[in-house]
Amino acid sequence: MAKKLLIAGHIIFWMLVAVFAAVAPGFIHGKISFLPWWFTVFALYVGNFYVSLLIIFPRWMKNRKVWPLLLSWLGLMMVDTPLIIFINYLFGTYPGGSLGFKLVKFFFHSGWVLSMVLPVSVAYQFALDWFRNDRVKRHLENQQLKTELAFLKSQINPHFFFNTLNSIYVLAYQQSPKTADAVMRLSDMMQYMLYESNSEQVPLSKEVAYIEQLIALQHLRMSNPNALQLSVEGDISRTNISPLLLIPFVENIFKHAVLNEEGEPVIMQLKMEQQQLSFYCRNKINREHKDSAGGIGLANVKRRLGLLYPDKHTLAITTDDTYYAIKLMLIPN
Repeated sequence: MAKKLLIAGHIIFWMLVAVFAAVAPGFIHGKISFLPWWFTVFALYVGNFYVSLLIIFPRWMKNRKVWPLLLSWLGLMMVDTPLIIFINYLFGTYPGGSLGFKLVKFFFHSGWVLSMVLPVSVAYQFALDWFRNDRVKRHLENQQLKTELAFLKSQINPHFFFNTLNSIYVLAYQQSPKTADAVMRLSDMMQYMLYESNSEQVPLSKEVAYIEQLIALQHLRMSNPNALQLSVEGDISRTNISPLLLIPFVENIFKHAVLNEEGEPVIMQLKMEQQQLSFYCRNKINREHKDSAGGIGLANVKRRLGLLYPDKHTLAITTDDTYYAIKLMLIPN
């Protein structure tokens, strides 16, 4: 399809050149008898354009030597000269002058015309190559971006799986009756991660439902579930975001926050207002528990935000001796 469009574009271009250079002036001035001769010569020089574009220039690109290129163009001038003399003979134009005079005259005339035609063919080829290379470059960059995003997302799954299995292990070790419920919740959540999150975009409502399931799973091992709640404000039903984008922030709370201390609830607020998503988390730092493998999730989400939402997000992380807080402002695509 693209090749057919390119050919059609060439045909239309040369037709427009013919119309504006000869046909229109000929009808305006009432001189159309020269048009058959003009179109024949015009076809000859258009042929020169494509000989240069498709044969001479590609060969020059292989070795980049100037002399073969100049000699090839000189050869075109030498071929064109007798052809133009023959065309003039057929149409009865320029009958005067000796053959030697005509050879010299039309040799230089051919050189003058080719001095305009051939550089155009070179410029066209350079422009075509530039656009082709730019398209290939963009395609490779896009493929590299997709590969990197897939790699970053693949790191989220085992990270999450490890943390959740650890929670279920604690329940099983305690022989808690909540273990079966935890396994069922994990099954529902894995369905989202394995199937629904493969899309480039998911409804924000599904991401929020996943977080709520994650929080409910965490509640199974908490003595004070009210200390860990998610507050949602605004209409999230019509907004899409990249999947698994908010999960690392929630997991970070589970790993590093004080979850059961009276009077120190974890604050998690999600707000959708004027086409902008705001996600805020604040928790007291648990100094007694330190995850030695920490930092993978947050590093990944920072990278994903930079790739997926350049110039469309801000992420502020503040910490002190007691509290850790993040605030993400995001304009969904």
